Amino acid sequence: MIVDLNGAWARLWESQPVDLVSGQWTILLVLVLGLVLPRPVWRITGMYSTLVHELGHVISALFTGRFVTGLRLGWDHSGEVVSRGRGKVSIIISGIFGYPAPLLVSAALLWATAAGYAGRALGIYALFFVLALVFVRNWPAFVVCSASALVALGVVFFAPSSAYIYLALLLGGFLLCSGIRDYLKVLAVHTWRRRDIEQSDAYLIARATGTFATLWLLVIMALGGAGIFLGVQSLLRLF
Repeated sequence: MIVDLNGAWARLWESQPVDLVSGQWTILLVLVLGLVLPRPVWRITGMYSTLVHELGHVISALFTGRFVTGLRLGWDHSGEVVSRGRGKVSIIISGIFGYPAPLLVSAALLWATAAGYAGRALGIYALFFVLALVFVRNWPAFVVCSASALVALGVVFFAPSSAYIYLALLLGGFLLCSGIRDYLKVLAVHTWRRRDIEQSDAYLIARATGTFATLWLLVIMALGGAGIFLGVQSLLRLF
């Protein structure tokens, strides 16, 4: 199979206006909910949401000058990013962008799709997963990251430009719903499931900086709320 790089590049830069009928929106909604709500399905798809969560830690850590030494995932949806650096500010920034990452990526994908840039967004999206392979340090992380990169690259190189809209909306909708699901989970951990409190990024930041977990939970909630607002705003523009 010959990869037409020039053709793929041209398709990426084409404008893709969204003009879906109600039946197509219904199918997308059913697909998104089918990927998030059923527990047996979520055991698989939730790994992807966890990967995006951990990549939020990776990217924010790199931007603060921390040295990322590894990214690991567990088949139980656990994840870990190991980084080295100095200063409490870098700990805070690299810590708070895990839970908001799926919602912020969703907002970016939905905004790009609404603006007609679904192809360009998917190209950048695929590139991030390819670069993320540098940081993976165990098999679950390698499998999920590789699969994510291959799917996005496959669509970019081999699918018609009309498919970009559907994949971008599917990914954006999935990350929006899965991000909300993860936020409900972290709220539960800080209220009636406190036996799992050590899984919370807010708790880990507080322990590392000698501050209060509630403070960082509020910051994380605010960032997530911004992602939801921007994502929903872009969706409303598409109807």
